[in-house]
Amino acid sequence: MANVVEWFSNQPLLVLMIIMALGYFVGRIRIGSFSLGVAAVLFVGLIISAVMTSYGHPVQQLKILWMLGLTLFVYTIGLDTGWAFFRALRTNGLGLNLLTIVMVIVGAGITVGLVALFKLEPITSAGMFTGAMTNTPALAAVVGALPGLKETAGLQAQESMAVAQSLPTVGYALAYPLGVLASIAALAIFQKIFHVNHQEEAVKAGLADIPIYTRNVLVTKNVPLLISDLNDKVGHHIIVSRMLTPDAYEIDETLTDAHGYPEEVQVNAGKMRIASVRDTIQPGMIVCLTGTVEALDAAEEYLGEETAVDLAYYDTTSGLRRMFVSNPNVVGIRLGRLGLQRRYGILITRIRRGDMDVVATDDSRLELGDRVRVITSRENLGKAARILGDSYKSLSEIDLLTFAVGITLGLLVGNIPFPIPGGGVLELGSAGGPLIVGLVLGALGRTGPIVWRIPYSSNLTIRQFGITLFLAAIGANAGADFLNAITNPSSLMIILGGAIITFILTVLIALIVYKGFKLPYGQAMGVVAGIFTQPATLGYANDQTNNDLPNTGYSTVYPMAMISKIIVAQLLIILLLKTGVGMYPQLINL
Repeated sequence: MANVVEWFSNQPLLVLMIIMALGYFVGRIRIGSFSLGVAAVLFVGLIISAVMTSYGHPVQQLKILWMLGLTLFVYTIGLDTGWAFFRALRTNGLGLNLLTIVMVIVGAGITVGLVALFKLEPITSAGMFTGAMTNTPALAAVVGALPGLKETAGLQAQESMAVAQSLPTVGYALAYPLGVLASIAALAIFQKIFHVNHQEEAVKAGLADIPIYTRNVLVTKNVPLLISDLNDKVGHHIIVSRMLTPDAYEIDETLTDAHGYPEEVQVNAGKMRIASVRDTIQPGMIVCLTGTVEALDAAEEYLGEETAVDLAYYDTTSGLRRMFVSNPNVVGIRLGRLGLQRRYGILITRIRRGDMDVVATDDSRLELGDRVRVITSRENLGKAARILGDSYKSLSEIDLLTFAVGITLGLLVGNIPFPIPGGGVLELGSAGGPLIVGLVLGALGRTGPIVWRIPYSSNLTIRQFGITLFLAAIGANAGADFLNAITNPSSLMIILGGAIITFILTVLIALIVYKGFKLPYGQAMGVVAGIFTQPATLGYANDQTNNDLPNTGYSTVYPMAMISKIIVAQLLIILLLKTGVGMYPQLINL
């Protein structure tokens, strides 16, 4: 066995892939309705790393890989949710960010209380706080602050300082794994208590795949009106794609099918045309409408009655096709501004992004990878394909130049030092910087000819790979320290204390966001993950909801949470050392 472990210790990438594969498998195991999801990768990494360390062959350090995975994950999250983040700031985002600051301070307050109550070692407890809040940059801030506090801590000897600087890492490693599990467990418990229906929440938030239908309506009511005024009249969004004038059709009532509908319809093709917003709907016309069932019912009630005449079937002049949007020149621009119908006679009725269909409006913006339903003349289909791109092959490739430039800007921003009161500097790091830049670029969509966003499918693929890589690598890196600490009996209170902090904060945040702010529970799960800056918790939330509500909540509070924890962690270690709270300075034997 020892020889096998030794061989694997010299194959770090192989070990990493095994962790990712096995963790992904374990994450899909369900106990009732509960599963760890992608978070299982972290725990599998810790276990494998700890086993290899126990045989004297720890996994080689993979820090650069977990930094890469985390950077890819947060940057693609930012690109995808940037518009939602800035929209939220105009509504409930300000309140959620204030809640974030308060919750981080409450977490620090609970830490002080636990240190005083159970006489915990203060330096390790500061690391416990960063582990319970699952924030590596905050841990780095605590370690970096210790040299300036050596006189306060009574650590004059160089060897004492070296030991002291390792204590926050031990506290972090002890609190982190159970902290993740405590957060996920609390969310799972409340999901059961509140009987959350994630599909229903997504529908109400406009993030679910609501079926879109087409209906042919015979106008029987004396309501002549411009097509552009129809939506205001019925109170729903409707697309009128085709119009058939009264003298253009003739129904033979003697020929019917098994359902009693007319079997033959004679159409004068010259009177059939693609509708324009400038056209007027007249009594006797047959109009082809596209929208949700609710919208179509309202339009039918206002205009007349459904007819058996299928304009799409009998239309011999128009072309109908689903096309991929792969041309960057039409991406991120309002359809009304593009003027495809006005300039080229090309009408887009539906936009499908991922698994969701929406009715196109003048305010809709196309994204790379969208599939749109196009109606135009048959001879114009080729031009429509050239304008939209309609190339699946090109969607399999992302613009690596703009993608790399965006991440580079994010890493540069993450390394900008911000001085803080009392000395020291604040850096957003490889998580905060790329996230903020991703949010800004995602909200912009494009800058002149440069398109920052990437195809939806590519975004999801990179995001999933990034989070899995991050969890596998950080689990493999932390296994050795975790094994050393877990064998020390005095570590139990640090583990328990971190779990208490995480569980209490998760309960408070979930209740306040779900019941106080009246936001969907899926979004509340994302806010919890964002305040803890915890990709594993976000991965669990995404697995449970299968929609973008958790990502919206996560991106809304993540930047503020990152900054708050880095600052509060440094203030916490200063407070603990200067007030002498706890059993001090009792150092854990490493």
